[in-house]
Amino acid sequence: MDNWLKNRQPAVARIKNRNHGSTLSFWTYSGKLVIFYPMERRFLIILLSVGFVTGLLLTWQFKTNIPIEGGFPSDELTAKTDLLKGYLDEQAYLKSRIVSLRKEMGTAQDAIKTQSEKSNLSILEDLKSNIGLTEITGKGIEILLDDSPTATREGIEMSDATLIQASDLRDIVNILNAANAEAISINNQRILANSPISSVGLTILVNNSHTAPPFVISAVGDSEIMLQRLLNKTLLSGLYERVKNTKVVFELYKKNSLTVPMYNGDLKVDNINLVEE
Repeated sequence: MDNWLKNRQPAVARIKNRNHGSTLSFWTYSGKLVIFYPMERRFLIILLSVGFVTGLLLTWQFKTNIPIEGGFPSDELTAKTDLLKGYLDEQAYLKSRIVSLRKEMGTAQDAIKTQSEKSNLSILEDLKSNIGLTEITGKGIEILLDDSPTATREGIEMSDATLIQASDLRDIVNILNAANAEAISINNQRILANSPISSVGLTILVNNSHTAPPFVISAVGDSEIMLQRLLNKTLLSGLYERVKNTKVVFELYKKNSLTVPMYNGDLKVDNINLVEE
């Protein structure tokens, strides 16, 4: 530095800055021109540089996402608030679910009630059919029984072989019941399990009602099974023998559709009890 100061030479001139009132000093060193600015301008430049760098640092700091750590009381309050909100949301969902399940349960109960009513009606219809309180229509057979053409029911004994006996009717009814006939009638008199078939003198009574020949027995059921049983001569040996010897009429007809009327006699109610709901 000292050598530089010794070797420097005064500049040819000094130029005064008219705008700011400062001057620029020119020096020569080893044949080169060196310009020295005034002290106040260099200080201003340094100050501006420092301010610019500081501004950049502050801008970078504000743009950086720095996590803000909360205090413990604030975190606990937030957690409690979130927990309460979750509980209320779950409670609202469960309430709506309960309402939905109650509606489903009501619908299921109505369906069960309707089904139960239908089932009870079906059971009632079956019971009515079993005791002969409904008319039955379906496939089956028709049987014709009649006295011999040469027979008369006046002035002869009921045991005459040329006449159809009450026992003949009972035998045929028993065979039909054994063949699972759904419904049986004799001359439009519905036959039940306890229907009496008897004779008084030359008169045959069915359900305690007078019945005269010819006797038409109608039976709804499996016609093949019923015909097979009735054509078995060992089951009706006496009737087949009289058909052969005395020409008693015994004819079988297979029917695709026939109707057995409902029971129109008296029903005994000795063993029926009234049930109060």
